[in-house]
Amino acid sequence: MAEQPLGKHVGNPGKKRRAAILKGVIAVLLLVAVGCGGYVLYMHHLDQKGAEEMSATGKPATKVESKNDELPDNPIDFAPLIQENADIYAWLYIPGTDINTPLLQSSVDDLFYLNHDKDGKYDPYGTAFSQMANARDFSDPVTVIYGHVNRRMFHNLHYFEDADFFNENTEFYIYTPGHILKYKIVSAYQYDNRHILNSFNFADPAVRQEYFNTVCNPDALLKNVREGVSLDADSKIVQLSTCVLDKSQRSNSRYIVSGVLVNDQETK
Repeated sequence: MAEQPLGKHVGNPGKKRRAAILKGVIAVLLLVAVGCGGYVLYMHHLDQKGAEEMSATGKPATKVESKNDELPDNPIDFAPLIQENADIYAWLYIPGTDINTPLLQSSVDDLFYLNHDKDGKYDPYGTAFSQMANARDFSDPVTVIYGHVNRRMFHNLHYFEDADFFNENTEFYIYTPGHILKYKIVSAYQYDNRHILNSFNFADPAVRQEYFNTVCNPDALLKNVREGVSLDADSKIVQLSTCVLDKSQRSNSRYIVSGVLVNDQETK
């Protein structure tokens, strides 16, 4: 075999190849890390921006007075909202929480607003929504409103985990075209992850009453319950449902704030 010229050395091609691959892998990992960091910052920006917008939205009147026996104006101007998106059908306001947001319901996809905003644009934070199993006029015995646990949606429902806050904040309001619906908060508690509307036949009075008994006295370690409130066969409740704060329990638990309708004020 011929000798190699002095001063020159033949490198190991396999070693060079492995080094090149390693450099490439490191470069890709750095790009992914930078990308993930940017994504986290972007999501945080969206969260903060949405929370600020909801907090800055004017708080609607919870009671309006009529003149000359005419119906009073509704505090929410639904005409431009519905023109913007016909899926907007109501508005939720919870005093003390900064939750002040439109409610939507898709007529074609129950989970559409899980990852779309009120304008119908893709948004991983979604918006507050109900499903087609519920009537839009809140006439069902049980209406469930869903929202992600982020600061511009239902994160602040967890304020009701605090007993003092729960005791001091007793109501929430839903506005629809022609009505202001006032709900007295019955309970706030951790529940399992079953789909409530698909799991119970609320048309059956016995099933409905048994479920109402659970709402008034939930079997949960994390709960607050309003004393002196009872539900009967004619009660209509709204349940606000979001994820629990403990990420390790999110796959099998929900946090629910339940309110019973106590007043329906008509508006124009």
